Amino acid sequence: MYRLISKYQADKILQMLKGELKEVEGALKGRVDWRPLPEKKESKVYAVDGSQGKARLSGTIIYTVASFAFGNGKSARLVYTNAMTYNHGISDQIIRLQMETLENKLGALVGNEEHMILMDGTLTGSLTRPPVYPESVKGITTLIHTLGEDKLGELIRDFMERLDEHYLDLEKRLAEERELYSGVILADEVIDEYSEFYKAMEGKEIVNYDGALKRLRDALKAEIPRSEIIKMAEELDEYSEPKTLTLEEARNTIHVVLGYLEYLYSLEKLLQRELIYIAKSFYNRKITSKLGIDLLDVPFIDAYLVKTHGEELPGYCVIYDPERAEEKKKIAHRLPRILRKYFPTVQRFIETGVPSAYIRTMKGGIIYLLQSNTSINDELIAKLLWHESNGYIRPLQRAHEGVKIEQKAFRAELEALMNYLKKKDKELRVFIKYGRSPLE
Repeated sequence: MYRLISKYQADKILQMLKGELKEVEGALKGRVDWRPLPEKKESKVYAVDGSQGKARLSGTIIYTVASFAFGNGKSARLVYTNAMTYNHGISDQIIRLQMETLENKLGALVGNEEHMILMDGTLTGSLTRPPVYPESVKGITTLIHTLGEDKLGELIRDFMERLDEHYLDLEKRLAEERELYSGVILADEVIDEYSEFYKAMEGKEIVNYDGALKRLRDALKAEIPRSEIIKMAEELDEYSEPKTLTLEEARNTIHVVLGYLEYLYSLEKLLQRELIYIAKSFYNRKITSKLGIDLLDVPFIDAYLVKTHGEELPGYCVIYDPERAEEKKKIAHRLPRILRKYFPTVQRFIETGVPSAYIRTMKGGIIYLLQSNTSINDELIAKLLWHESNGYIRPLQRAHEGVKIEQKAFRAELEALMNYLKKKDKELRVFIKYGRSPLE
């Protein structure tokens, strides 16, 4: 039997880690404001998590996205199943965005004002989601160029009014039945009602500057002289790609933008609640970057606590508070200008940054990244700790367990759907007969 790791490689890793430890020891004079945990304070919460299941068939992708809320009250669930022609560029992004839209919707609607909402992940991740979904921002630009700002504003206002009604309907239905399997993603349902907009776009010429901008970005990274960069910028049109929109392309652009608006609306609504985001996987260098060492924050905090207190103490430290910071840590992403007035709370957190802290709830336990839409202090921590047990936040665990789309169940549902489609029309086999990884 061969060995994957030789003694030479093991020793090499050992020396690397010893070198990092030596670097840390030199920086431990830097002070970490590690505060003791406050006493627990009774509170009510709902924890929300999401998941996705998808099957890639021959030219088709069938998927299910879901969100589940568990807490002080009846559990609730939103589930959406759909099929689309597979597009390598945006299909996975659409599915992810729809899953997070369902998480945000449920977080905004579940419980009442007494409940804190616990979310898995980071608020900064939610605010920077559009770059993960680049077609959305490109779609806004395309609509401005083809429809004009006035017509685009008309589309946005109309869809926002529909979203207002949609949320009232969801709220009413959730009060009556705690699991909803239809009518939970609005953009997919109403796209055909915006035909006047995408028909008006058909045949319009747009210019794709992707290649030109990439050339310009590469030049900036290469530190080419300023005069050369100016010349490149003046010649952007030579590297652009004019394109005439087909009706299908126009419809897809409107569809993508509606999905983006629905996501932003869900985040705007969610931000009206008292929120705590908790992430267990992250690679921040907020503390160590200030100390000039090339190390992640978590091992540095552990080294600091062991050096100063002799053990990995529970506690927390605030790493950013917009109310006290002299310099605001803006989110890198910017909302398209035309959207900012429609999503003022989202825009505010993009401009000021997000309150953030590290927290460990038991000796030697996991250090979590904690973010909120309010200041992180003893009061907030005390209410969170009411739901802690053995180092874990139990409602989030239960939400994660409750939202799982089990492989066995998804395969069974998928097989039933395949049989139904083939029974109804045998010619459909060309779209669905090839399968890859029923659940990813």
